[in-house]
Parts: sequence; C-alpha cells; structure tokens
Amino acid sequence: MRTSLGGSPQNKFCGGAGEGSRRRTDGEKMTSSLLVYIVTINSLERGSAGVRSTDVAVKLGVARASVCKAADRLAEGGWVVRGEGSRLHLTEKGRAVAEDCAPARRLIGRMFSEKLGLSAARADREALAVLGALEEDTVKRIARLGRGKERE
Repeated sequence: MRTSLGGSPQNKFCGGAGEGSRRRTDGEKMTSSLLVYIVTINSLERGSAGVRSTDVAVKLGVARASVCKAADRLAEGGWVVRGEGSRLHLTEKGRAVAEDCAPARRLIGRMFSEKLGLSAARADREALAVLGALEEDTVKRIARLGRGKERE
C-alpha cells in the first residue's frame, strides 16, 4: 500500500526519531530535514516559475550547497523536479506531502507557540521536526484534529 506522504503504511518519513535525519532516500523514504525543504519550496513556489536554490538557502539560513544536495535527494525520491535554470518545482507527490502535513504542522506549531511560549518561527521549525519523527497514521490523526480546530 502506497501513501500520498511517500512512506510505507507503518512509517511516515524515516521510521521514527531513532533513525535520524541523515538517512538517504530510496524513492520512498523521507527524512525530517527533507520535509523542511519540501515545505519551504512549497511556500516559495506559490505563484512563481519555480524556486531558485539560493532563495531556499536564504529562507532556511543554510548553504546553497546543502540545498543542492537536498534537491538531488528530493529528485531521487520523486518529490521535486528541476526546471529551466535549475529552478526547483514540487511534483504532485511533493505537493501532496506539503498539503497533507499542513494541518498537523499548524496545530503542533500553534501549541508550541501558545503553550510553551516559543516564537512562531521556532514553533514552526520544531513542529516540522516532530512531524518528521512520527508515523504516518499519527500525522493523519493530528491533521484531522488540526482541520477540526481550523473550522472552529
């Protein structure tokens, strides 16, 4: 059974926190750090003709070389394609990941901000890290809660 989040039915990204963010993709596995790139590309790509790796590097505060390595891994996994001028474009698979985790990301981020007093930027960054460590069914359950809160 395949999922829109790109993982197996039992794990969402890389099988849980114990496997860390350095694990390579194999076309189906994702790390929490790759999730951050997908979400960032998604936010920068809206209404544009792709995203330059320089823009992703600036937004994340990382070296352009790091973005290039991540883009290679994302392309191998089928989440990103390179367009004209090496601009990055999310595939349907990549966009589905960003959209599927958005309600859970907002809910966890809001909780971290409101309940723990974290800045919005830190709350969002740590929410993404949490999502990368959770199993897919847990993320889906949190997303359902998040969608319910957004309707209130």
